[in-house]
Amino acid sequence: MKVEVSYTFDASELGGQNLVTFEELYDLKNPEEPVKVAEHKDIDDEGQTVLITERKISIHTTATDKNGKKEIEAGKDLTIVDTVTLEGLEIGTKYKLSGWQMIKEENAKLIIDGKEVTNDYEFTADKENMEVQIEFTFDGSTLGRKQLVTFEELYDITNLEEPKKVTEHKEINDEGQTVTIKEVPETPTPETPGTTTKTSNPPKTGDTANAILWIAILVLSAAGIIGVRIWNKKKQVKRLGIEEKKEEEE
Repeated sequence: MKVEVSYTFDASELGGQNLVTFEELYDLKNPEEPVKVAEHKDIDDEGQTVLITERKISIHTTATDKNGKKEIEAGKDLTIVDTVTLEGLEIGTKYKLSGWQMIKEENAKLIIDGKEVTNDYEFTADKENMEVQIEFTFDGSTLGRKQLVTFEELYDITNLEEPKKVTEHKEINDEGQTVTIKEVPETPTPETPGTTTKTSNPPKTGDTANAILWIAILVLSAAGIIGVRIWNKKKQVKRLGIEEKKEEEE
């Protein structure tokens, strides 16, 4: 005859351990005085042994801005969206995803106005593999030229008083978790409209020499003209004098 006995219990804390089933068989002809007729209690019996494997939840994340870009311009209300892919969840279990921002260059938590930039997201697994998102909004106006990395931890919060961490993703050099904050380009200041003063260019050395040459030519020409006129005048006067002398002699 073959019978089956089932054992149902919470094995969430037993990952990695071997469980061995022990049995005792009793004759219950007299229920008030049951008589043990057989037993099987061998701690090394492989047939009675089962291994409780740990539930491994894998996590993969990608951090971007709201438009899916890896570079974000520094600003007052800066938002980073962390898309988290989880595999190996236990259906029906309530989880909490906790995340925070890290400054890559300093390998330190991002603190704005004295507070860490964090956020949590709670959900109940309806599938073994799920994708969830968590957002971080903060003042990033002074973070130009820095890189921010999102860190995450996933907790089983079936027991709210004792949440149990089941997986994490904290890799400061993970490009998928990293976004770059760009500096805001400077806006050029417009020039004030005013009166434009045209400045004449001083004459060059060659231009000055040419001007002097032309002036000299003009002066010489004028002198020549005047000289010719004076000579003609003297010649005319002399001619008149000769003619008058001839008339007197006659």
